[in-house]
Amino acid sequence: LPDGMNVGLRVYGHREPNTDAVRGCQDTELVAPVAPLDRTAIRDALEAIEASGFTPIGLSLQEAVADLPEAGTRSIVLISDGEDTCAPPDPCEVAEELYGDLFDVRIESVGFLIDGGSAAEQQLRCIAEVTGGQYTAVGEASELVARLGEVTESLLDWRPPMTLNGSLDPLAAPEFPLSPKADWVTDEPGKIAVGRYGGILMPGETRWYQLDLWEAESFWVWGDLEWPQDLEAGGAFETIILDSDGNQVEVPVGHADTPLRTDLSSAESHTTGATVEVLDRGWPVAATYLVGLHWDAPPDVFLGSSHVTVEVLDADAHRYLARTSIQGTLDPVEAPELPLTGSAENGPDWRGGEFRGSLASGETRWYRLDLKRGEAMNVFATFPGDRFVGEGTEGEFSVVLTDLDGEPVGSPFDSWPQMRQTFGVERHQATVSGTTSFDDDLLLETVMIGLQWTGPQDQESEVRFEVEAMFDPHRAEVADQIEPNTTPGGGEETASTVTSPGAIETVMDSSGTTDDSSFPVVILLLAGVAVFGIAVVSFLVRRSRAS
Repeated sequence: LPDGMNVGLRVYGHREPNTDAVRGCQDTELVAPVAPLDRTAIRDALEAIEASGFTPIGLSLQEAVADLPEAGTRSIVLISDGEDTCAPPDPCEVAEELYGDLFDVRIESVGFLIDGGSAAEQQLRCIAEVTGGQYTAVGEASELVARLGEVTESLLDWRPPMTLNGSLDPLAAPEFPLSPKADWVTDEPGKIAVGRYGGILMPGETRWYQLDLWEAESFWVWGDLEWPQDLEAGGAFETIILDSDGNQVEVPVGHADTPLRTDLSSAESHTTGATVEVLDRGWPVAATYLVGLHWDAPPDVFLGSSHVTVEVLDADAHRYLARTSIQGTLDPVEAPELPLTGSAENGPDWRGGEFRGSLASGETRWYRLDLKRGEAMNVFATFPGDRFVGEGTEGEFSVVLTDLDGEPVGSPFDSWPQMRQTFGVERHQATVSGTTSFDDDLLLETVMIGLQWTGPQDQESEVRFEVEAMFDPHRAEVADQIEPNTTPGGGEETASTVTSPGAIETVMDSSGTTDDSSFPVVILLLAGVAVFGIAVVSFLVRRSRAS
């Protein structure tokens, strides 16, 4: 088991002989309460156990839930070499009832030396699957420890569905409360935020939800449906996405593997899905989209349960990963130089680069761009808002351009005409820009680029920005006429360091003090909280009955 997990151990069929069904079917005991992992205590408890009795799986499941904390993500791993010999209560019905009441309890079952297709396998598989878990079969004792380790590790990444019932009225549709995917760069490239939800759905209904899509984003949504096992459900299940104009999005997830609408059989549930994707004409429109789940079914099927999974994606994940990760400095004197490269597509007189870095509230992060004679520059920066930071992020995001002496230069770019933008009320992200194309200083050789965010204290996010430098023959000609002896290749050389940072510091301090918080530490801390928050596992272990 992983260190640091909260683990308990419950056993059954170990104190009463298999000749007394009344007492034997009550024989279940918590021998190690749920607590931070104590391997010695659990080993000592196991050493004292003798397999002797009946198999009260249903009762043990009920007791195991009581062993767990009252709230939070909780899991049970059930290990058995046979089926329940004490029903009622039926263990599969117990599991289904538990899941109906507690979406955040999941059961994983492990069958040891159980024949495929047997009643025991069907029962253990049902116990797991009705709670969203999986059944694992183990055929040899030598495999048991390894497989148990795999099952337990899988629970560390599990996130329970949040209870969220959609509205029958599209105008009252609740918004998906998405969680930022802080480790998406290394874990699942392109994934920004995720959410999974459980709710109810009745025949003939369409339950509506809403999702705000931001600039340069796309999203996927899956819906799956379950209904009582003793009822036959026909009809069809459909996932619907409407854009802000009420037009239906007709693109299924995977384009074929998961359809928008699927016919239902009476034997199993089905999954549908749709996506708002990147099209040839550009990004999806940043707007509020409606997501609906619709179920056609016979009237005797009175109730079903639905699950919705949502993933928000960078509209171009490959482009994101191609960005150069570079961290600006709080001290402009130490600002890293931005490496620009040429592009055959843009011609020989163009250099550019795409970058990403971290930015905490109250900070200004500085970068340095060295220009060639006759070049002008543009910068475009995006603050992704609470897709990374969390719900409720707000503030003001700005780009600051200065020369080496800290004097302001440049102006907003025409297409994105703002160098400072407030967000958090109606807008959840900010896009700013700056350019020196219209600057009067034609001899500008170095531009200091500062990215600044003023927002809630102790918050931190990632920012993305593009920088380009373009040679302008007219600009170069005028520069030569003004001062012909300052060419980079000879004659008088221009200073290449920031010699007077005071003016730059004044610009930085005008929006608040800096913060020395570290982006990697915050991200790792958030990831750690998520892991420990779900690491509550109770183990049910049944030893083989005496022959």
